[in-house]
This record gives sequence, C-alpha cells and structure tokens, in this order.
Amino acid sequence: MSLALFVNSSDGFQDCWSPFFKLWQTHGGALRQLPTYLNTERASFQHEGLDIRSTQVWPSTESARPSWSECVLRGLDAVSEKHVLYLQEDYFLKAQVRTEIVNEGLRIAESEPGVGVVYLSPNGPRVENSLPYSQNFEQVIPPAHYLINTQAAIWDKQFLRGLVRNWENAWMFEKFATLRARGTEHKIFALTKDAVMDGEIVYYVWSGVMKGKWKEECIELFREHDIEMDFSRRGFYREGSMMKYRVEVLHKLFGRPIPAVRSIMSLWN
Repeated sequence: MSLALFVNSSDGFQDCWSPFFKLWQTHGGALRQLPTYLNTERASFQHEGLDIRSTQVWPSTESARPSWSECVLRGLDAVSEKHVLYLQEDYFLKAQVRTEIVNEGLRIAESEPGVGVVYLSPNGPRVENSLPYSQNFEQVIPPAHYLINTQAAIWDKQFLRGLVRNWENAWMFEKFATLRARGTEHKIFALTKDAVMDGEIVYYVWSGVMKGKWKEECIELFREHDIEMDFSRRGFYREGSMMKYRVEVLHKLFGRPIPAVRSIMSLWN
C-alpha cells in the first residue's frame, strides 16, 4: 500500500497526542496498520499498540524555530510512501472510520492519472461545479472556496509539497494555496452529498483546540473513552462575533507584511 498516516502537529500540542491516538486506536479500524508519522519539532511520542514515528523536524543545531510550512515540508521528507492520509492532532475521532470509502478514495488516488488530493471530510472544498465520478466522489472544477485546505484528505505527497511555501502559516497556506491551485492540472476530488448520508467518513471534532483553548465538545467525548485531561490548563474556547473572527483571520493572513507580499507574488510564479 502506498498510503501512510501523517498527523501534523507541533510540540506545543503534546497534550493532544494521547487522546488523539487512543481515539485513533479505537475508531481507526484497519487503518491503524498504516505507517504512522507524527510531525513533531523535537519531541517524540509512542502509544501502546501503534507504531508511531516522530519526525522531530527541528534539530538542536538550529536556533530559529521552523515555520508551520517548513515543518510540513520536513515532515513529508520523512515519509517514504507516495500518499499520505493527512490529519491534525486535534481531529479527535468521534466514530468508526468508514474504511471502505477511504479505500475507494485511495483507489482513485492510485489509479486515476494526475490526482492531487481526495478529500474525506464534508468540511473540504465548497463545491460549486464538479464532474460526477462515483456515488461517493466527484471531481472538483476550480475555482472553489477552500479548494486547498487542511481537513482530512488523501494527498499525493509531491502535489502537497508543490503547494507549500516555507514562509506561510496554516491560515496563509489554505488561502494562498487555494489561489495557487486554481489553474492546476491535477485532479481534486471531494465527497458527494450521498457519501455522507449514512455518516461522515472520518468523523472528528472539527479542531478540538481553537486559539490554544479546548472546545467543550471534547469533555464528553473524552469522558466516554476514559481519557483523563486537565482542561483547566488551556481553558475553553468561546466563540466571538463574526466581525472579530474576520479581523483575526486578516491578521493571520497579513499581520506579517513581508511573508504576505511573498505569498501574493507566488500567485504569478
């Protein structure tokens, strides 16, 4: 199989690793046998019953902390498989993964020429135009909002690498890589509405940690699975107004002018 699990993280989220992998062990089904890479900076982690390889992408010889994108690129360098099932450390599984549809997505990625990514979450691209492919998948016709995003997906590793710019944070990546991919010749697949009628394919808390704080839905999920967590260390996320959210997004995108200009220029490179 050409697929590996790639869990993108950073050392500041070590408190997420144990619950993530306990829930993965509970709900991952046959996918638990995938080669598993936890993308870390300097820390390492193991979980009983799982073979986890910590990438440790920030060597002690470097003083400057690598950017989010640099960590992604270095982490992918550690992966020998052609495709990665991309998840993030706070995507806490809430139900059994529907592995038959994940396997169908992998077959598409492996057999169809020029496939760049197959999304496995309904929170993927906002599809307006598409070409039907199967009952469960459709080919997205660019442009589309969040054509490139960090939700659960099977990526061709080289396609993902080609979209990443090493100065960008995660917010910049989603916004500017979406624009960079608008003329791509690679095929991008998303789930159909029929695919999720019987439940999400990879059903997880949509970012269990927001702005460094826990989402309250983690409380019951962790309790159900006997996961102990001191929630007081982070506290809980409280959603603000839409205006405040938009200001924060703009700050994430343009708060550092030089990287923002580089990303804008990348749209023509």
